[in-house]
Amino acid sequence: MKTLLPIIAWLLWLIAAGPALLQSNWEVALLLFAAWALVPPGLSLLRLPVQPLYWLTVSALSLAYYLTDAPVSWRGLLALPYVGLSAWITVRELTQLFTLPKIQLPDIVRVAATAYWSTGAVWALCFLTGFRPLDFDLVIVSLTAAHFHVAGFVLAAVAYRMLLAAPGRVTQVSGWGVLAGMPSVAAGITLTKLGYAPAFEWMAALLFVLFAAVIVAWHVSKWPDKKYTLAARGYWLGGAVCLLAGILLASLYALRFVYPVEWVHIPNMKIWHGTLNTLGFAWLTLRGWQLVIS
Repeated sequence: MKTLLPIIAWLLWLIAAGPALLQSNWEVALLLFAAWALVPPGLSLLRLPVQPLYWLTVSALSLAYYLTDAPVSWRGLLALPYVGLSAWITVRELTQLFTLPKIQLPDIVRVAATAYWSTGAVWALCFLTGFRPLDFDLVIVSLTAAHFHVAGFVLAAVAYRMLLAAPGRVTQVSGWGVLAGMPSVAAGITLTKLGYAPAFEWMAALLFVLFAAVIVAWHVSKWPDKKYTLAARGYWLGGAVCLLAGILLASLYALRFVYPVEWVHIPNMKIWHGTLNTLGFAWLTLRGWQLVIS
């Protein structure tokens, strides 16, 4: 029931928001799904408690997104607790990192996960207040907020658990991929926006796709492993299939400068790619890991 309640809350928000908002800003629904249903299990996988205060901040964030006609200052104030909580947890975990006698890769990935979460929260605040860094379109600002929650936070939480469960070369590649992937893609998009050649953007995106493919392969490889429950392996397999479909779409989008495909554009990507990654890969994979550590 604890797993279903956040999803029910999200579904109620969808009903209240109405089809008009969802048709134009589906990425907002995906971001709120992440806040309600992905961040809490992700924090648990990172060995961080989910306090009752968290649910109050998500409720306020959801209200901020719902009040589309409210002054931006009000919407920003409603989002601030969510931003503040994620930032405080990130700073706290970063500070504690330097108190460890020996810092290892899982420790760094764990802090990176919280940093991606708080970065996504800041971009959500930018969208709600109408602030456009580097004059990016607001839809890009909104998509960036959702992307940091899923491709950043969730992937980092999954890679962290992989490192603990099976230390080795493959999981180390996943860990380093988490640390390098999001910053590289963000840098590539920024350089393209500043007028530089898009080569760095699509190269960074394809490298990120390769790293995500390692995540897919690892989870698929666990299907015959009876050390894990059948339910967990089933969730992982479903999540891996969704992520594979998502990264194939991401590859086509990354190569749009070289091999343009008419169908592959932002409105379609945020519906298909975003939904596959958020409601498919992220939720299913986290659910599988929850069953493993419970």
